Amino acid sequence: MPKPDLILLHAPSIYDFRDNITLYGPISDGVPSTPIFELFPIGFISIAEYLERNGFHVRIVNLAVKMLRDPAFSVERLIEQLDPTAFGIDLHWLVHSHGSLEVAKIIKKYHPNTPTILGGLSSTYFHREIMADFPYVDYVMRGDSTEEPLRRLLQCIEQQRTPNEVPNLTWRDETGKTRINHLTWVPETLDDVATDYANIINLVKKHRDVTGNLPFENWLNYPITALLTCKGCIYNCVICGGSCSAYKKFYGRSKPAFKSPEKLVEEMKTIEQYVKAPIFLLNDIRLGGKNHAEQILRAIRMEGVDNPVIFELFDAASSKFIELVSNSCSSYSLEISPESHDEVVRGLHGRPFTNRGLEKTLQSALKYNCQKLDVFFIIGLPRQTPQSVIDSVEYGRTLLEKYGKDGRLHPFILPNTPFLDPGSLAFEDPERYGYERFFTSLSEHREALTNPSWIHFLNYQTKWMKRSEIMEVTYESLHLLNEIKREYGLIDPAKAEKFAESIQLAGTVTRLIDQIVTSTSDKEKRRIQLQRVKEEVDAINRSSTYLKEGLGFPFEAKIKKMAVIKSLLGKF
Repeated sequence: MPKPDLILLHAPSIYDFRDNITLYGPISDGVPSTPIFELFPIGFISIAEYLERNGFHVRIVNLAVKMLRDPAFSVERLIEQLDPTAFGIDLHWLVHSHGSLEVAKIIKKYHPNTPTILGGLSSTYFHREIMADFPYVDYVMRGDSTEEPLRRLLQCIEQQRTPNEVPNLTWRDETGKTRINHLTWVPETLDDVATDYANIINLVKKHRDVTGNLPFENWLNYPITALLTCKGCIYNCVICGGSCSAYKKFYGRSKPAFKSPEKLVEEMKTIEQYVKAPIFLLNDIRLGGKNHAEQILRAIRMEGVDNPVIFELFDAASSKFIELVSNSCSSYSLEISPESHDEVVRGLHGRPFTNRGLEKTLQSALKYNCQKLDVFFIIGLPRQTPQSVIDSVEYGRTLLEKYGKDGRLHPFILPNTPFLDPGSLAFEDPERYGYERFFTSLSEHREALTNPSWIHFLNYQTKWMKRSEIMEVTYESLHLLNEIKREYGLIDPAKAEKFAESIQLAGTVTRLIDQIVTSTSDKEKRRIQLQRVKEEVDAINRSSTYLKEGLGFPFEAKIKKMAVIKSLLGKF
């Protein structure tokens, strides 16, 4: 087997999570991964495909999944054995600021002369600080599209040339001075790169490594896939680091770039060959306009895509649009995020639709055979008080009473954790939007993740809710929504009872940890006191919260050609 030109490594959010006493709380309840965020970014798939297509050998190793599945797995031993031309590490979500940089440090320990490359939106935002304060990172690849710049950088590394002409690159020259190349590689279309899941199967075969290529720990049991429909956005949601203003100011993108309907459906058909499970189309397909959305739906219908499809809605949808979705897909689900029941709060956050528009959308979706309809509310918004949060949960009850009696409608509520996104309006100008920001630098966020509780991860509070109030109302709203879901038959009574006990215990232990942290300055005494609640912390972290219970979609899911994978693994 040829030596890899690039090994892409995905770290856990907190590198030493297996040894730490950390109460994660509900920080990952809106995504399929665990609280250590083992879900690697979708860019790994397109980077691997693009480089392989251009003659480079790439390997993906999801270290976080390996650490979760095997308590004895040694990251250091594996990294010591690896020998690529370069290592790539994602620092896309800020929640990986601890794990990603720890992995970079380990790489330099065993491979001092092998370049380490960071990429992703968070590393783009903090690229100057990374170069100044983290000497074990050699390059930062900036922007949201790094496939071609990476190809050029690898050429320079292999040919031992200085990367003066590589776009989007931040690096150190031979004198140690930081060089910042212009961010000029911002493609206007996504058609030159592919989210090719077939290539992932090929990487599994080539490297005989199933776990290293798993998108998240439980993927083999529920192999949901995702495709990017665009990069960039037309909305300016206050707490979103992927907003229109953030993309323009920090990532060089003044308008969204789209995947053409033909390319998107081609990728969907490729997935269909390997996986019978939902395909999540990331971002609202209407961002490209009415005609673009209709072309995508017609292409899905014409090509006969048989996998269930999940659509995101960033705004209320017309009955005609939802009817077209229904007529185009064999089965489909929708996700919409009103964020708050309060239209004023919703508008300040950046969502443009009214409750009337939301409810008409729900009515149309249920009329036109939507299999599951998820409605998300958020805690931590401008002008949102604890009572407003509870009122949002009660509005969820109202929606269930009106539209949810057949079990297809599922309301959710989750805190905006662990961080305000860097680049978001609230992060950049917190006072204007009613926020107090506790951490600013990458180092501060990295240090925050070493705290023993999620409440101390939070990098903000608002004028209307202190951090402690955000914590309290989070547990109160989770408990209330759990009871509402039990009342409407969305959750088994025995499970609801278990979740209620878990939520109550989590609140009690969170308060206790907060008391220990705030009242004990001596580190050794603090460690001893935290050790006394380790058993409870571990139990809470292991327990499945009610949100995870409801996040799945009502479709049969299976991996086709599983025999190939089983022959590689032997046994799961």
